[in-house]
Amino acid sequence: MKIKDCLLYGLLLLSTLFVSCKDDNEVETPLSEGQGEVSFRFYERTVYTIDDIADVARLKVTLNRDGEDIVLPTIDMTTDGDERVSETLRLDVGIYDVTHYVAYDNKGDLLNEVYLPLNGKNKLEVKHDEMTTFYFPVNILEVQSSDMIKNKLFGICEEALGPDSTKWPKTWREENTDLTKWENLECEEDDSGNFLYLTGIVFDGKFKGMKKLPASVARITTLENIMIRDLEDFEEIPSELNESNIQSLEIINTSLKSLPDDLYMKNLYKISIIDSKLTEFPSCLSNQDKLEMLDLVGNDISEIPENAFDNLANLSQLRIQHTKISSLPANTFMKLYRVYTFDFRWNPNLSSLPAESPEKVTKFQGLLLDGCAFTDIPEVVQHAQLRTVSLVDNKLTSVDFSKFNYDFLDQLFLDGNDLKTFGKLQSDKMILLSLNNCGLSSIPDLTGMKNLRYFSATNNHISQVVEGQFKENTKLSVIDLSDNTSLTTVPADFGVYSESKDGRNVPVNLTAVDLDGCTALNWVVPADWCCIDGDILFGGNGDKQLSDRTVIVYNRNTGVTYAPCWNADCPFRLESNHYQLQFRQNFEEIWAEVHNN
Repeated sequence: MKIKDCLLYGLLLLSTLFVSCKDDNEVETPLSEGQGEVSFRFYERTVYTIDDIADVARLKVTLNRDGEDIVLPTIDMTTDGDERVSETLRLDVGIYDVTHYVAYDNKGDLLNEVYLPLNGKNKLEVKHDEMTTFYFPVNILEVQSSDMIKNKLFGICEEALGPDSTKWPKTWREENTDLTKWENLECEEDDSGNFLYLTGIVFDGKFKGMKKLPASVARITTLENIMIRDLEDFEEIPSELNESNIQSLEIINTSLKSLPDDLYMKNLYKISIIDSKLTEFPSCLSNQDKLEMLDLVGNDISEIPENAFDNLANLSQLRIQHTKISSLPANTFMKLYRVYTFDFRWNPNLSSLPAESPEKVTKFQGLLLDGCAFTDIPEVVQHAQLRTVSLVDNKLTSVDFSKFNYDFLDQLFLDGNDLKTFGKLQSDKMILLSLNNCGLSSIPDLTGMKNLRYFSATNNHISQVVEGQFKENTKLSVIDLSDNTSLTTVPADFGVYSESKDGRNVPVNLTAVDLDGCTALNWVVPADWCCIDGDILFGGNGDKQLSDRTVIVYNRNTGVTYAPCWNADCPFRLESNHYQLQFRQNFEEIWAEVHNN
C-alpha cells in the first residue's frame, strides 16, 4: 500500500471510529447512528504494574476488531474519586478486544507499556447510545527486558535451591542470553521469535530438593501458569501467591499435605493436585470464586466439607478420583450448576450421592462412578438430564430400569458388575451400551433400542447369537463379543440388519465385529460383507460418493474364516483371512472413528 493510501485509510478510520470529546464551551454533537460512548478507567486501590496510578496523565489504547488493530489517539486522564478515568470516546457499535496500552505522565514520559492477554476476558462491547466503561484488569502483562527476567529467575533459584548455582537447572545460566532456550519456561514471543514476557514455569526434577514454592514467583506479574511435578520433597505453597496473577496451578506427584488456609488467588481458574499427600479437602479452595477446573486425584482425602462448593459457582469441570471419600455434600449438583460431567471414579468407599433433583438450568450431563461401591443406581440418575452414566466395577447385581431418565440418556456403561441377567431396556435415545464382564449367559433383548450404534458384551458366558438377534438395531455399527469362550453358534449373517444390493445381502451400517478370543467359535464371514458400495452423502454443496467399504471382523484365536470375496477385483482381502495392511486397525481405532462420526 502506498504512503498516501495509508494516510487516507488512517483518516477514514479515525473519522468513522473515533470522535474526541468537545471543550466545555462547545456544543456537544449528538451521537451518530450506530455509535456508542466508552471511557477507560484504572481503579486506584488495585495493585497494577504501574507503581502509582495517579501519575498516569495520558493514555494510548489499542483495540482489535475482527483481527485488525485500531490505535486510538492519545487521551487525557483525570481523577474521579478512587479512579483514574479517561475522556469519553465515541466508537462504532460492536465488540472489541482491548489488547495494549501505553501510559504517559504529565511530562510526556512513558510510564508503562502493557499487553493484555487475548483470553476472552478483555472484551469491550459498544452499544448504540449507551455509555460503556472498561476497567483495566489486574492480570495485565508488563513487557520486561531479558535481564530483568533473568534476575528474577536467579532469585527464584536461590530461594528454592540455595546460592550454589551448580544445583540450578543447567540451562539457567548468565551466558545463555536467549531466554527462549531456557528449559522449563513458557513464554510469549513476537513475530520474529524474540522473547516478550514469561507466562509459565515448570518445577520438576531439575529442581530436586525444592521443599517450598519460592514466594518470589508472585512478583512476576506476567506469570500465569505454574506446574510442580515429581518432587518428592515438595510440601509447601506460600501465602504470597495471593499477590500473583497465577491462573493455573498444577501439583503432581509431590509430598504436599495442605494449602494455606488464607490462600486466595484472584485470577485462579484451574488447580490440580494429583498423587500427593492431602488428607483433607483444602479449606481455601472453597473461596476461589473464579475457579473453573478442579482436579483432586490420588490423595488421602476422606471427607468433603458441606460448604466446600458454596462459592464455586463458576466451576465447570470437577474431578475427584482415587480418594477415601464415601459421600458428597448436600446439593452438590445444584451448587455446581455449570459442571457438565462429574467425575468421581475410583473412590472405593463412595456408595451414595445426594438425593437431589437438579433443575433444568444445570448443565449436568455426565456422571462417572467407575470403581466405587454402589449397590443400586443413584437416585439422581432418575431426575437429572444425563446423557452419559458409567458405573463400571461397582457392586450392582441387578438393574432397576425405572431409575433412569431415558429422555436424554444415550451412553450407559455397566461393565464389571455381577448382573447375570439384563432385562429389556426401552430407549430411543440409547446409542451405546457396554456390558463387559457381567456374567451374562445370553445377549440381552436389544429390540427397544432403535438407535443403538455400539454394543459391547465382552468376557461373558454368552453361548450363541440367535437368528435375527440384531435385526431391529438398524443403525448398529460396532459389535464387540470378544473373549466369550463359550460362544459356539452364530447365524450365517450374524443376525444383523441388511438390505439387498444386486442380489447380495449387505449390512447397512455395520462397520466392525470383534470376536477375538472366542475360542470355541467356527464361523465363515459372509462374502457379501466385503466390497460394499459406498453410500451417497447428500449435502448443500453437492452430493458426495463415499468410498467402498468392508465389515472388519477380528478373529484372533478363533475358528472364524472369511469366505472369498464376491468381487474378483477386491481391494480389501489379499487372502481368505487377511486384510491389506492399510485396513489393519485395532478395534479401539475402529470404534473411535465411529464414535467421532
